[in-house]
Amino acid sequence: MREHLVIIGGGMAGVKLAKTLSEQEQHLYDITLISEEANVGYNRIMLSPLLADEISESDMALVDLSAMQQSNVNILAGTQVTKVKLDSSQLTLSNRQILSFDKLVFATGSRSRMPESSEQLHENLIGFRDLNDVAKMANLPDNSSIVVVGGGLLGLEAAVGLVKRGHRVTVVHRSSHLLNRQLDTQAAALLQAELEAQGVHFILLDGLKELIDEGTNRIKRISLNSGRELDTDCVVMTAGIVPEVSVAKDAGLEVNKAIVVNEWLETSCQNVFALGECTEYRKQTFGLVAPIWDQVDVLVARLVGSHKNYRGPFQVKPTPVKLKVSGINLFSVGNLDEFEGGQSFVFKDPSARHYRRLVVKDGKLVGAILFGNVADGGWYFQLIQNNTDITPFSDRLLFGETYCQAS
Repeated sequence: MREHLVIIGGGMAGVKLAKTLSEQEQHLYDITLISEEANVGYNRIMLSPLLADEISESDMALVDLSAMQQSNVNILAGTQVTKVKLDSSQLTLSNRQILSFDKLVFATGSRSRMPESSEQLHENLIGFRDLNDVAKMANLPDNSSIVVVGGGLLGLEAAVGLVKRGHRVTVVHRSSHLLNRQLDTQAAALLQAELEAQGVHFILLDGLKELIDEGTNRIKRISLNSGRELDTDCVVMTAGIVPEVSVAKDAGLEVNKAIVVNEWLETSCQNVFALGECTEYRKQTFGLVAPIWDQVDVLVARLVGSHKNYRGPFQVKPTPVKLKVSGINLFSVGNLDEFEGGQSFVFKDPSARHYRRLVVKDGKLVGAILFGNVADGGWYFQLIQNNTDITPFSDRLLFGETYCQAS
């Protein structure tokens, strides 16, 4: 008899897990997928080009929902799990329906981090996590003045998308340079110049202090830590994410910053697992797609009982980063903190706005930053992944794969 597997969360991680199990292991599980959003199975990576009006919602499908439903997946959309009772293996939905489960997976994702100073919900305070957020931004009046808080990947993609929709956008970023977790100062300066040319304005080394609403449910202006005030029609928060763990914590699972899992995505309770942005493994959380897809592979193997034979445990690996902005080519991989003490190889062509920095330690490539010409990014990433000894061609490494192979 098939067991009942319940997945809480209809985002990319939960949908990918349900799809893979339903296609490969139909005989093992009847699957129920519970989604807080009414829209299920779309590709959140495509939110940025959707906001920039480069694609439509019809281009965002991640899976074939009809095919999934024909393969023992029951999709409950537009509903929330309000309570999980681990001792009785039951959960309660917002419509008071009670479901029993044999195995349970938390794939509850995360939410945009909102300012602590906000004591109420403002209708013009928006995150950038789902289709509903994009719809709110798409409905803003023409030529709105918008403040984007956070100069990371999401913040910059939101800023460019809003500029392309005809708005006036200022990005407030607390660091001295953009993408400070992925880029050094030289690459960030080139990126900032490109974005300014597209119409984005920046305030660096400053942060949000207070939302000023003058007694209404709409933000009129914001104050910054420097004392500066900005009038605004809308504030978009992209300064970090908060894993959604409230139900898991209430159920009694071990939760730190996120739901604590081991290398097989097992939580502190037997037959209960967690996946994606709501997980914490070895004190690290996850916001990029690549490690989450690795988690899906590991959990599928664990749930079918063959993980010890053909799929190793989950491991934290270097993950390359790209900015999803048309016309800007950027590639970064490696931990900037580990760059210290390494030998840097740098190429700069300011006139062409090309920049390349490679960092080598103990004969191994540990990091790469490419701006402008990113054609060799994949090859550099392979060298890092494979822990390749680059000593024989270190003097030619900066010139890329073709030159190294030819030499």
